[in-house]
Amino acid sequence: LRREGQLPTFDFAPRDHVALLEQNRWADAQLIAQGKGWMVNWADFPVLAAQARGRLTAVWSVNAANSSAAAHHGGSYHPEFSTSHDGGVTWSAPRRVTTQSESVEFVALQPMPDGRVLALWLDSRHRATNGDRQSLYANFIGAEGPDVLVDDAVCDCCQITMAVTPAGVVAAYRGRTTDEVRDIRLVEYRAGQWTKPRSLQDDQWHIAGCPVNGPQLFARGRQLVATWFTAAHNQPQVLTKISSDSGATFGPSLRLDLGKPQGRVDNLLLADGTAVITWLETGAADGKIGGIYLRTVSPNGQLAEPQLLAAATDARAGGFPRSTVVDAKRVLLAYTLEAEPTRVSTQMVTLD
Repeated sequence: LRREGQLPTFDFAPRDHVALLEQNRWADAQLIAQGKGWMVNWADFPVLAAQARGRLTAVWSVNAANSSAAAHHGGSYHPEFSTSHDGGVTWSAPRRVTTQSESVEFVALQPMPDGRVLALWLDSRHRATNGDRQSLYANFIGAEGPDVLVDDAVCDCCQITMAVTPAGVVAAYRGRTTDEVRDIRLVEYRAGQWTKPRSLQDDQWHIAGCPVNGPQLFARGRQLVATWFTAAHNQPQVLTKISSDSGATFGPSLRLDLGKPQGRVDNLLLADGTAVITWLETGAADGKIGGIYLRTVSPNGQLAEPQLLAAATDARAGGFPRSTVVDAKRVLLAYTLEAEPTRVSTQMVTLD
């Protein structure tokens, strides 16, 4: 593993930008949208979906009128989206992701083979009559039809993830039972219908509050990797499972962490089938350095040694590191630097 040095950092004010990486250099950041009364949150951050021919879709959150972010879950904010058809140079006027609910958060986006963009989100429209539980809803960006209820009881503040396989879309999220078990669930969108939710693994994590630590999925063909954090039985762990049949079945779970993980996971698959997983680890008394770690899983299930990519804080200001595939051997990592002002740092990593 080789870290090819830091790429330039970005100092961003409360507005949305997009920047393109071209030949190892960042182009100038382009403004997507700006305004007053935005919901700026360490965990519920803007998301971007990229499609062919320079089409981009961005989503961010705006506080509702006469409310504040402190009124969380009380209808305080909703997501808006904007699209670009020229690689981010120009953007459409913002529109709401849904007008059917006043309490929407943690939106995930998934480009579809037919060109549409699927949105999945946490929704509080039935919270008052649903035992104080949020629901999971879905719709296509810009669609006029009704939102679709996917799961009527989910965890409050964990990110959602989706991936496209030849069999359809697979989504992962943290569920919530009446006795406060908050394990990871899977649900699929096939032939225009959502399947019944099922458990990814029976961790039995009983926690009377949201851990703000969502799962991640990544698909390449029929191969699908799922990674998540759990602290069931007071034992924090970062786990991953790999499927070779579009998520119908999974292999055994593999533990990746060093013993004191914070979670905040991400994952991807290289062209040769190697899974690349990143997570945040807390520093330990045995000399292990806290920060963002990377570990690979070979196509035959062999775990490589963990590698420290960057020192990082486990405070909220450290955010959620994200990675993406650049080519057959290179991965781009983006993460938040705790500074004043906060900065986004990027790093190119070559996997030997």
